[in-house]
Amino acid sequence: MARGLILIGAFGLAACGDSGAGKTNLSSAERIAAALDVCAAGRGAFAENLCADRELAALDGEVRDALIAEAADVSDAGAQLLVRNQNRWLEARRISCGIADAEAEPTQEQQSCLESEFRARARDARGAVQEIGGYVFQRMELVNATPVTEEVAEAMGDAAPAAITRDIRFPRIDGPQTPAIQRFNELAAQQPQYRFEDATNESVDYRIAFAGTELISVRFDLSADTLGAAHPNSTAKAVTVLMTEGRALAQTDVFAANSDWRRFVTQRAVAEITRQYREDDFTPPERDVQESATKPHLWLVTERGLTILFPPYSFGAPYVMGGTEVTIPWADLRPYLNPAAPAPIRPAA
Repeated sequence: MARGLILIGAFGLAACGDSGAGKTNLSSAERIAAALDVCAAGRGAFAENLCADRELAALDGEVRDALIAEAADVSDAGAQLLVRNQNRWLEARRISCGIADAEAEPTQEQQSCLESEFRARARDARGAVQEIGGYVFQRMELVNATPVTEEVAEAMGDAAPAAITRDIRFPRIDGPQTPAIQRFNELAAQQPQYRFEDATNESVDYRIAFAGTELISVRFDLSADTLGAAHPNSTAKAVTVLMTEGRALAQTDVFAANSDWRRFVTQRAVAEITRQYREDDFTPPERDVQESATKPHLWLVTERGLTILFPPYSFGAPYVMGGTEVTIPWADLRPYLNPAAPAPIRPAA
């Protein structure tokens, strides 16, 4: 049986359905600690080797303590998801550190790799749950790894990594699963875009830009690094959900239909990007800027204004110049806004 399944069994919670919104005595700190205790009996050879190393055992304890503290703010279902996330993470780190055989004793180099990963995880675990705008957001993680094939290892030689990795993160609203919250969770969920056979390391991270009763806006940063490619491919996007209607933001939710908003937004973005890249003597083509600036999946809604995301290649610049963003305050956009737009877009009375 896989190690992750053993730990979930130790947790002893009911099946993790979104309908389980409450907390019971099963989600006590002791119960969660037991589920996350890698050093308990019967966890397998990899766990035994990990816990035999004093430094690794101490770092694992730091991760466990951080996750226990985070679990205090989520439901039973949310607590079980925290455990599952950690199980996946540990299995992926074993493989990415080069320990393909779970029964094998790690080398000193592999031990050092695990120590570095655990230190980062201890810091990372402290932000697994966020309370913003009256919601409890829980970080979901699709973390996997697979050893590189013999063919890839032979072709790349010493430059070959130990594994192909996948680290995809997205927010889930915990608590009572109303239709609106269920819809947000569906729209915010991210899935892999590559197979492991594609030999591509894939990562997705996010930041919640705004959360309120009427609207939630989330920024996603995505990266795909194919082995042997000249450089990783990076991009960004926004997922903005109208909570009152359970759907993604559309152009007409923000701007009045008959206003000249496209021209204004495009010209404002061209001027700002030109300012940002003045040392490169670069002025973006207006056509390229308009094509990106008018797409709602590149609009991040913030308290201050509308942030337009311009990923690499999206505004007529070479990849080496990277991506950028332009924020236009709501006050400047007021003549063009839909009077019935959701807050914080809606013009002040």
